[in-house]
Amino acid sequence: MKLAVIGATGRTGRLVVDLALAAGHTVTAVARTPARLPKFTHGTPLTAQADVHRHGALHEPLAGHDAVVSTLGTTGRAATTVFSDGARELVSAAEAGGVRHLVMMSSAGLESGHLPFPQRLVTRLVVDRLYREIHRDLARMEAVLADSDTNWTVIRAPMLKDGPPAANPSIAYDHPLPSAGTATRATIAAWIVEHLGAPEAFRHRVAIADG
Repeated sequence: MKLAVIGATGRTGRLVVDLALAAGHTVTAVARTPARLPKFTHGTPLTAQADVHRHGALHEPLAGHDAVVSTLGTTGRAATTVFSDGARELVSAAEAGGVRHLVMMSSAGLESGHLPFPQRLVTRLVVDRLYREIHRDLARMEAVLADSDTNWTVIRAPMLKDGPPAANPSIAYDHPLPSAGTATRATIAAWIVEHLGAPEAFRHRVAIADG
């Protein structure tokens, strides 16, 4: 499979690239600054430079790819449009370039009403206030995907940490997991690579946690 990874310099993006190379896929690592790409354990990807805020910037890098994974992120907590801008550009490029599967990272924090009261209280009083602007743009991103004709998958990730992948992660399609939980970046990356092009993942929001 020909795979493009957007945000390949980030900690999750790097793992997706490495695992996809190990699985035998042809990978293009797309970054705003390709010089920041690390050396990968399982091979050397193709590289491309693109800024998701620039209209049309992704059309050439994504042309001819079978799947695209976006692990875009932001370093601050201020208002942002990186996720929604990225979704619009990715959908446009995917539809123009024949991409069959688009995977984008989102946050389990977009839903908290199902959590036990102590976790719900912490989420509403602390997490929602800290990440309100990011969550707003992630919600806009998900809406862009839902309104498109693309075969998308949204990964609703909890708090991420470093470490090995979970042997038996908890997975839920289109509804949240019962507790907030955490997940290693390796768990998220492994699930994504294992489900590239999988029809059962198309047009679903997938919640993932380590336990």
